[in-house]
Amino acid sequence: MTTNISRTRFSGSSQPGQAKPTAAATALSFLHNPPKQVKAAPSKEDISLKAYEIWLATGKEPGRDQEHWFQAEQELSGS
Repeated sequence: MTTNISRTRFSGSSQPGQAKPTAAATALSFLHNPPKQVKAAPSKEDISLKAYEIWLATGKEPGRDQEHWFQAEQELSGS
């Protein structure tokens, strides 16, 4: 007696005869390769408060508001 086992090809497969992934295989793949977390951008209020804190910490020097704003953005975004 001979058994003929054929594999179903799914779309996107470049290999002829490649087996269609099962739900369990897909779930395991998700566990081993979780999606990357996208961090939300800080709000303008958060940036403003952080820039104010930087201004206070650097001696309240006038004329450096943009520098403090960009520094606050960078610190809050984790860059």
